[in-house]
Amino acid sequence: MKKWTILRVYFLLYLACCTIYTIANWKVLSYEEGWGVVAMVGLIGFGLCGLLIDFILTLIIKDSKVLNGIEILIAIGFSIMLFIELKQ
Repeated sequence: MKKWTILRVYFLLYLACCTIYTIANWKVLSYEEGWGVVAMVGLIGFGLCGLLIDFILTLIIKDSKVLNGIEILIAIGFSIMLFIELKQ
């Protein structure tokens, strides 16, 4: 079984929320030319990049305490950036 890391769980929950939001609001997102769907694809792309970062970090860093500390900082930074972007 694969080791569950903080960043992996964070971005899997993020991707699940993006997918559920897209399905629940499909009519609104695809209205007119469908730019809302394009935006959601971009957000899902960020989530996939986060999973890639987690994969690379788990290959490079073997100490679990250091890995968890770095991943917590990345998750907090991503949350702050997402919050700021949604406020605009």
